[in-house]
Amino acid sequence: MSTATDHQPENWYWEADSEHCPHGPEPEDDTTEAWDDWHDRHVWSPQDVRVCLDAPAGVVCAECSAEHGEMVPWSRCENRDHARPLPRTTAPQHRPVAVEVAGLECLERECEEFFTDDGDEIPGKETCSHFRQMEVCEACSEPPVGDSDPFPAVVAWADCQHKRVAALTP
Repeated sequence: MSTATDHQPENWYWEADSEHCPHGPEPEDDTTEAWDDWHDRHVWSPQDVRVCLDAPAGVVCAECSAEHGEMVPWSRCENRDHARPLPRTTAPQHRPVAVEVAGLECLERECEEFFTDDGDEIPGKETCSHFRQMEVCEACSEPPVGDSDPFPAVVAWADCQHKRVAALTP
C-alpha cells in the first residue's frame, strides 16, 4: 500500500517510435551521426521504456500510474493534497474583491476541458471556460480554518450585510 508521500508529480514522456515522437524509428546503423542524434533525444525511463524527450505526455502521478497500470495525470492523483488558501496576514475588511469562481468539478481540475478526447491532461491548462469573475465580500468570504473544506463558500458583495456601513466608513 502506498502512502501520501509516495505520490509525487513527475514529468512523463511518450514512448520513442510512437505517433507523438517527431523523430521516427530508431536508425538501424548505430555508427552514424543520425543514430547519435536520435539516441541523445531518446532515453530509458524508470519504467524501462525508451522515451522521446521531445514528446512530453504531461505531469503524472507515478504511484497512481503504477497502481492502475496506465498513466494517471497529476490532477487525478487519489492522494494529492489540493491547494489551500494561504493564511491571512491582515484582518479582513468588508469590501468588494474580484475573485474567480467555478463549480467544484472545475476547481478540482476534473472538468472535461482539462483533458484531451483521449483522456490525457492538457499540459499548462490553468482554467476552463466555466470560471468567471465575481465580486465577493472579503470579510464575509473568509476562508475556512484547517483542511475541512478546501473550497470556501463565498458571499457576493451585493449580499454583504455590512456593505452600507462599509460604504459610509472613510
